[in-house]
Amino acid sequence: MKNQMNTDVRNLFCLHLCASDFSSLAKILFLFLLTALCPCDVVNADSLSLPLDGYFHPGRAMPVSWQDSQSIQLSAKGAITTRVDSVAQSGGVFPWIVIGSNVGDVSDRDLPPLHALDESDALVASVGEDDSEIPALFPGRRIVRVHLEPDEIRGPAMAWETLDGLVLSAEAWARLSQSMRAGLFAEGIEVIVPADPPPGSDFDWKKAGKVRVLSANLNFPPIINADAYLPTEGWTAGRDEGFRRHILFSGTIFSLVVSGIGLWRSRWMPTGVIAISIAAGAAFALANEGQSPISVMQGTVRLIVGENQFEDRWVYQISHRDVDFRLPVDGSIQPVFFESSQADRAKLTMECDGNGNAVAISGRLSADEPLVIMSRTRAPIASSALVSATSPLRLLANTSIYAGFTVAGQSGTVLVLRKN
Repeated sequence: MKNQMNTDVRNLFCLHLCASDFSSLAKILFLFLLTALCPCDVVNADSLSLPLDGYFHPGRAMPVSWQDSQSIQLSAKGAITTRVDSVAQSGGVFPWIVIGSNVGDVSDRDLPPLHALDESDALVASVGEDDSEIPALFPGRRIVRVHLEPDEIRGPAMAWETLDGLVLSAEAWARLSQSMRAGLFAEGIEVIVPADPPPGSDFDWKKAGKVRVLSANLNFPPIINADAYLPTEGWTAGRDEGFRRHILFSGTIFSLVVSGIGLWRSRWMPTGVIAISIAAGAAFALANEGQSPISVMQGTVRLIVGENQFEDRWVYQISHRDVDFRLPVDGSIQPVFFESSQADRAKLTMECDGNGNAVAISGRLSADEPLVIMSRTRAPIASSALVSATSPLRLLANTSIYAGFTVAGQSGTVLVLRKN
């Protein structure tokens, strides 16, 4: 509301100033001072809210609801900035990742206070249903309950990643889109429905007391985890194979041309060598300028959990110098840092479309410091002949990344891990 008042005051004053008899220079000076005193932020202070009352698990995406905003950017010290551009509808939900428990300097100071939870806490949202069975589903954990309206469960599934449990009616579950249901399942959120028989046959519902529970028993890796970088040991930044081949071919042609000029019996021969060297140097510099310094290593891990399968896509980037990057993404994403200070240096911004879905992530790579972005989707059941695993991602099995998984083999370039 304060930002809107600032904007209204500035607009009225500008109209009055333009109609006045002040000189042009005086008008410019007054407008400059007015802009400094009454700033208009990108985020409207009364446009954002936290459906989960500010409760969150550090490192997991939390939902942020918006209303009546055309362009949104939410950032804070100790969090990954989220930007939503070209908002077509009047409201929605987008994901926001707070990295640690200590967060400050939130860009929208009218947001409710944030409450970081421990892993021993279970954050459960209930949509108007009986949640008396919840303590039995999370034994030994302190239950933090949040009550929601049915229309508040919207946006991408990634936005609700911070939940441990979600209690829904069978009707509310049926109203969710297929992609939303698959996304909640892949996020590892326990969906609890007080219904019998189970709501649909698309998922393997388990009976627990008076309710049905859907859970993949699968979590995202911790956002600060050095194990995620085991596949990059010994990896140094360098040009891709195609560029190196091009330079070798061009260098060979240059050597042949210079050798040919050297056989030219003329007083212009030295001038010719110098001229062709300058031209070749300029061509090499131009080709190098057009090449990105970023080297990329990527791979896919297929996870077999009972009768369900998921795919994790790992994208590692490294550069020999500091450079900005922008990486297109899809589905639920999770940056993983080897230390907390790397998160500060990376200055990541998650870009979302008008529906709140992450479409890209941008930031800054520090020289010779790899950065990994992981994304997960539910995969259709697939079976194929497996061979011995050679993917560097096999080093992630039986670590804190994929604890409880063993390497089953490799299908093409896809590493296959099976839950023990």
